[in-house]
Amino acid sequence: METNYKVVLLDMDGTFLDSRGVGDIPNEWAYDAFKKTLRHYGITLTIEEINNLFLAPLHARGEEGVIRFCARFGFDCEEFWRRREKDVIEAKIDAIRGGVIKLCKGSEEIIRYLSERFYLAVVSDSQQACVDYALEHFNLKPYFALWFGRRSELESLAKRKPNPFYINEVLRELRTRKEEAILVDDSPIGILAAKNAGIDSVLIRSEEISEREYEYEPTFSVKNIGELWKVL
Repeated sequence: METNYKVVLLDMDGTFLDSRGVGDIPNEWAYDAFKKTLRHYGITLTIEEINNLFLAPLHARGEEGVIRFCARFGFDCEEFWRRREKDVIEAKIDAIRGGVIKLCKGSEEIIRYLSERFYLAVVSDSQQACVDYALEHFNLKPYFALWFGRRSELESLAKRKPNPFYINEVLRELRTRKEEAILVDDSPIGILAAKNAGIDSVLIRSEEISEREYEYEPTFSVKNIGELWKVL
């Protein structure tokens, strides 16, 4: 398909990296990492409690949500966050290395296809160390001009999507006009980030995303990353 785009930005987790893992519990490796962090403080929480007490406030309020979680248990917030980041980064890298986290089906082929037609960049809310390792491990670095992950400082949570911070960084570094760029993401939050940046978007519409779960319509939608050739 002929387009006027020059730069395609790709989200990582859920878009070209299947970070859910291979077990019955999605992202079990991440829960295990968080439980390791909690063991340092002598705390044990179930997955449901982790979801309700930590992940929901983290996703909704970012740094403020983490601060509230730490206040509930009397943790030093900065020390807790450093430990949490270290544990989850190590766990994710181990899961990639051990084959628990794999590329989404068709990812390498479509990334190669896109790299022959556009400049490619990664914009991920995953930590920079994890993005670096994933691209290196799966031999994807040659296809990308830039890749951005989140820094591990607590205040960096404010730069997560739907904040368009890293999208804007790509546009600035590649000297790209907004109408020349498009973001591919598997999350409605990513589609909102693209809207906030003023660029087009492609939503990978998984079965888990219903019509009612997002407010901002993407420019295009596909069922999986392998279908990107239909719109790009």
